[in-house]
Amino acid sequence: MCKVVHATQPFLFFNQVSPFSTMNNTSLWLRHRGLILQILLLSAIWLILSGRTDAVYLFWGVVSVAFVIWLSAKLHSIPLSEKEPCGTTRIIIPRLIVYLFWLVWQIIKSGTYVAYLILHPKMPIDPMIVRFTSKQPNVLARVILGNSITLTPGTLTLDIEDDLFTVHALTQEVEEELVSGDMEARVARLYMQDCTSEDMCCDIELITSGRGR
Repeated sequence: MCKVVHATQPFLFFNQVSPFSTMNNTSLWLRHRGLILQILLLSAIWLILSGRTDAVYLFWGVVSVAFVIWLSAKLHSIPLSEKEPCGTTRIIIPRLIVYLFWLVWQIIKSGTYVAYLILHPKMPIDPMIVRFTSKQPNVLARVILGNSITLTPGTLTLDIEDDLFTVHALTQEVEEELVSGDMEARVARLYMQDCTSEDMCCDIELITSGRGR
């Protein structure tokens, strides 16, 4: 059985100088960790994409980051679901970092495979639509899973209705890897203590196939 973990405390490693200083540091991080991480990530993206450190570029970078942070704060007040008010779910940051590296590798690997299919003289594709159930812990996890599937070459999320996912797959190999439950379980573990691939991907149904399989 999968157990949901409510991450009320981040993974902190402070030297305990005094109980009061530790409490203040922990409280400050708990209140503003999302904002700090957003600012650092957006600033890094701006510097990488612009490649310039001139004053005018840094100025517009600060303006852009501030605008995105303000817009994000406005959107944060809008609940994703009536059953899940804002701020009721927290992602496990270390697992998110590991997942992002894993996802980048999957994108590279799948992109190479799709390029092989396209350059192959016979273009051995077998497009199909597959439907499966993935009982993710919350709405945001379902959004992450749907976007991760779409970002991976060879698969495209067509529809998400509650726990039911409808996905277009380019070949049978891609479909089999998708319904193995590996990606679904990795996304679920961003919010849950532990779960298995079998729990996260079930009721698999092949709806249509381009070659009548």
